Amino acid sequence: MAAPDGTSAAVVGAPTDVAAEPASPGSAARDEAPATAAQSVPAGPRKDIQALRAVAVALVVLYHFWPQRLTGGYVGVDVFFVISGFLITLHLLERPIRGTKDLFAFWARRVRRLIPAATVVLLVTLVASMVWLPQTVHARVAKEVLASAFYVENWMLALTSTDYLATDQLHSPTQHYWSLSVEEQFYIVWPVLIGLAYLVSRRFGRSFRFPPLLVIGAVSLASLAWSAWFTGEDAAQAYFVTTTRVWELGVGAALAAAVHAGLRPRGVLVRSALVWGGLAAILWSAVAFTGATPFPGVAALLPTVGAAAVIAARSDDLRAGPRRLWSGRPVQWLGDVSYSVYLWHWPAIAIAPFVLDDDNVTWPQKLLILVVVLGLSAVTKRWVEDAMRFTPRLARSTRRSFVLLAVCLAVSASASGLALWQTARATAATDAVVIDSDAACVGADALRTASCAGRQTEMLTNPVRAADDKPDVYADDCWNNRPFTRHKVCTYGPRNAPVRVALYGNSHAGQWQPPIVRTAKERGWRVDTYIASECYSVDVPIFFPTKALEDNCMDWNAWARGEITSGKYDLVVMSDRTFQPLKDVAAAEKPAVAKQAYNRVIDGFVASGARVLAIRDTPAAAASVPDCVARYADDVERCATSQKKGLEPDPLAEAARARAGTDVSLLEVTDLLCKDGSCPAVLGGLITYFDHGHMTKSFSLTLFPEVSRALRGALEGVPDA
Repeated sequence: MAAPDGTSAAVVGAPTDVAAEPASPGSAARDEAPATAAQSVPAGPRKDIQALRAVAVALVVLYHFWPQRLTGGYVGVDVFFVISGFLITLHLLERPIRGTKDLFAFWARRVRRLIPAATVVLLVTLVASMVWLPQTVHARVAKEVLASAFYVENWMLALTSTDYLATDQLHSPTQHYWSLSVEEQFYIVWPVLIGLAYLVSRRFGRSFRFPPLLVIGAVSLASLAWSAWFTGEDAAQAYFVTTTRVWELGVGAALAAAVHAGLRPRGVLVRSALVWGGLAAILWSAVAFTGATPFPGVAALLPTVGAAAVIAARSDDLRAGPRRLWSGRPVQWLGDVSYSVYLWHWPAIAIAPFVLDDDNVTWPQKLLILVVVLGLSAVTKRWVEDAMRFTPRLARSTRRSFVLLAVCLAVSASASGLALWQTARATAATDAVVIDSDAACVGADALRTASCAGRQTEMLTNPVRAADDKPDVYADDCWNNRPFTRHKVCTYGPRNAPVRVALYGNSHAGQWQPPIVRTAKERGWRVDTYIASECYSVDVPIFFPTKALEDNCMDWNAWARGEITSGKYDLVVMSDRTFQPLKDVAAAEKPAVAKQAYNRVIDGFVASGARVLAIRDTPAAAASVPDCVARYADDVERCATSQKKGLEPDPLAEAARARAGTDVSLLEVTDLLCKDGSCPAVLGGLITYFDHGHMTKSFSLTLFPEVSRALRGALEGVPDA
């Protein structure tokens, strides 16, 4: 599953799984459980699991460094979830939670194992972000550091994953903590559930095997069913939430329960088939899956079951297995430091382009970054992970372990708060500036008025303010976002106004709300908004990742058209970015098919007695304009966009242009956004867009003369207009 912007963001598995603390400070991280009658394999480190960690972290790292070459490397996260579920559950079954003392001792081990290293990386990442990343992302990074420190990052990402306007934001260098958050939430709840199962078994005098199996089975099956359904409904959110991921840890937990019960595969052929088949399933997933694969859902069964098969095979003593391959020191070392590699690799990838001042990081540079990551990981493993885990004063005291937790959380919270304060302080100077959109040479007037040519206008805003400078439809919550089941209409102006205007389209219609509403306010009109993010206003199916979204978009458009045609509107203002593919329509045929669809929609509005004003879409930048301006504050010309590249085809504008007359008209203002083939990021002292392609409210208002004139022209002859 890719991030909402189509690139894979932070699909990293957290290799945080250790069943118990090693017996001595000098030993390696062990995957151990006490030997029982059901276990013929002696307790101690399992090289196959350590190697599986190495495979998983290698998949994730290679995927993030070269996402186009290993398109499904994100399945490494699923492998880690299975390992975690297996080791933690086996530990809990072999050493049951008999009371609160055992429970807090279990949590204390997790604190010592995970929190110090995670905190060090968060603090270093926050400092590096404040130094090298654009000012526009400082506040977001600080908030995500705080969310990561308290292990709720996955829920924060889930809340923003459906926000189309957030898809072009820079990747946060801490967003990979989402998987750590899932595991930490599991570590908090799971021992309680297994402990309760143990108490139930003791209360009724039953074997300890049955109640845990009920817990594992019920939780895992419910989570799998929910994951399959929710992935089909909203894959972006489903990717991050804990409830769609618990079953993957449950796969490992079920295997642990089987091992605890003495159920293990036997025979060389069976074990060989399991280990090689499991590896093949994982590697095939990594190669065959892409960002378009609905994930997690049922697709995640392949890598998770594959990981479980590898663990079940117990291949350390299997000659027909990959023992020689993954018993080597490099593989075992990578498995040993996999947690630190996981922590460091994503911040390095996210921040490196800004350190190098080049978004196109070369292969040699990537290899150098990888070497640095491995070096930092080795240092962190030795001087942070192991030091905190094996310090006698900490290891012998549950209370001191929780004091350590409190200190780490306090430091992270304080650093995040300081970063937020610093960001607010740095932008305070321009926050109080009142922008006069009618002033000479401000905004679009810099290209409208000949006397403004060559005039250097002082920057009237800053990138942080520009990123939040959105039309009122955002603050007024007028959007109908995915899954397009909401039917929200915002009304501006008196309900009994003599002239009624409908604003219809996707988010690129919303950017015209400021000058439209200003015109309506001055003339006593009423404006109603029918705006859906992404879902542009055609009567044919638009392609979305799921059929539910496709159907909902179709239904929403049908509802909006019905409301408008029956609403006795005098004018319908339409504007869209027609960027999503059409369902079952070849890319070469899309412009013609979309134009025909827009013509039918316009026909319906005209037949209802309304006139139609289409506004040609604005040029799109390659990335977030405020981010670019913040990054290149001393050379904002680097943020300009080629008009040829930025001005996308607009079938709606073409349909309106071909039939322009009394009932249909077209407004295009490209000449006020671009000049000589270039579209500047800053015009007349104003940053043009608050993201990659939506105008700031301040800049949109400087287009008031053109918009007002077009509205009045479209309504010419209409009484009271």
